Amino acid sequence: MTIIDAHMHLPANDISPLMLRKRDVLLQELDRNRVDRCILIADSWDETQIGTTAELLTMFPRKPDSRVLIVGAITVHMDYMRKLGELKDFLERGQIVGIKLYTGHEPFYLTDPLLEPVYDLAIRYQVPVLFHSGWDEPHYANPEIAAVILQRYPALKLVCCHCWYPHPEKSPEMTKYPNLYFDLSSVADSGDVPDAAESAVRRLIEAAPDRVMFGSDAFGCSQKAHIQFIRDLRLPPETESKIFSENAARLYRL
Repeated sequence: MTIIDAHMHLPANDISPLMLRKRDVLLQELDRNRVDRCILIADSWDETQIGTTAELLTMFPRKPDSRVLIVGAITVHMDYMRKLGELKDFLERGQIVGIKLYTGHEPFYLTDPLLEPVYDLAIRYQVPVLFHSGWDEPHYANPEIAAVILQRYPALKLVCCHCWYPHPEKSPEMTKYPNLYFDLSSVADSGDVPDAAESAVRRLIEAAPDRVMFGSDAFGCSQKAHIQFIRDLRLPPETESKIFSENAARLYRL
């Protein structure tokens, strides 16, 4: 079965700081776990261990058969106009497949007025906007905040990274918004998913089988554990195929 990991980063800790070494480690991880393609997400800051958008594009230039596709990132807290211009150029050249907002990791809300041009760009170039949810400082992108954007921009495709974990039970009720997608990254972070969380993921998949994607958040989390988590759900083959690859391929136009 084809597997697309819809949420990966370059290795950050305990790995050589050399970017070329990180590139090799990422490709080796894909091979080890038999993952066919992945969505690699950039950092929004220039000083980073996981690579800026420009650095990732240098390592993995976009080609028709690219195994690694890049999602760019932006923050309202650093050189915003410059970063916005760079994103527009990357999108114009077809180099990136989405835009990431680190809401919660960084102190800004999904509803920050500065993000309006970001949403407009995403709609114009038909790419999704990914946002960090759950974990630290969840109020910056909680379901109520996300609902505001989903209703304000019905043509925008918004991806909820992490499904508001450790509270994935918030996700199924949000499937009423047809422009909201979910990646399951970090859900299997502990390797032993609590029954309540597993039940919530099952309900989410049942409610929106065409809008839920496998993701691992590797290397912060285990890619192998996340693959096993999906397999342990014992989903119907056609549904498992959607989660592992088809939904991501369609959303990111791979």
